[in-house]
Amino acid sequence: MRSTRSLLVLLLFTLLTGAGCAGTRKLAPRPTALPDAFPNHTAAQIQERLHLSPDTLFAFTANASISVSSPTNSGQFNARIDHRRNDSLYLSIRVTLGIEAARALVTADSFFVYDRIQKQLIYGSLDYTANLLPAPFASTDLFPNLLGLLTPDPLIAWRVRADSSSYYLEDPAGRYAYTVDPALWRVIRYEERSASGMIIETRDYSEFDRFQNLYLPRRIIFRRPQEDTVASIYYRSLDLNPPALSFDLRLREGVRRIPAYELQ
Repeated sequence: MRSTRSLLVLLLFTLLTGAGCAGTRKLAPRPTALPDAFPNHTAAQIQERLHLSPDTLFAFTANASISVSSPTNSGQFNARIDHRRNDSLYLSIRVTLGIEAARALVTADSFFVYDRIQKQLIYGSLDYTANLLPAPFASTDLFPNLLGLLTPDPLIAWRVRADSSSYYLEDPAGRYAYTVDPALWRVIRYEERSASGMIIETRDYSEFDRFQNLYLPRRIIFRRPQEDTVASIYYRSLDLNPPALSFDLRLREGVRRIPAYELQ
């Protein structure tokens, strides 16, 4: 079962991170002027501005280039991602020559990975298989993580500092930090540290482009230094609030169904 488990981990890991193996493209002109009140915004004012307009988003579909590098799994491929906020995420993975190798579905409490090559369906509960899934896959923040719409927890008393172009928010314990671009009012970097100060996870958002009336990142890079893992995603196209999404895995007859606990 080792090869099946490797596929599972690779597929599920890329749902959260992913992309950087695509060529560059001409981006729409982005705002560069800093707001008049910079650098004197309070944490509450920064959070308020980060919450504007993205609340109108409820779904997206994207074509992405994804790459993953870790001690156990490395690879590059293309994927179509369909995601509805607080609902489900669907992923269609294509490899060499555009062959669809796998489909994956993630719901609020379960996941399903359909390996079309081996004709297998791997499924399980997010809670039960937490040891197979990389954070923050099982979190409720998947939608903002994939679109770069992170916002600091309003219940935390964030410390704020600024340099010539950015705000930096850090919690009192030094565990979480956000870098905010006030010209865009977007988080461009997130850091999480252990109690001892070691970096657990970082997310970097870049190459912001205009989609409808919003500026969103085309490129996201996710790192877990202690695990020597890097994953990136580059959105070649991004359609916001599409009229209808289907999360049907369209299983063929004779597909073998494998519960995730058999892979442990």
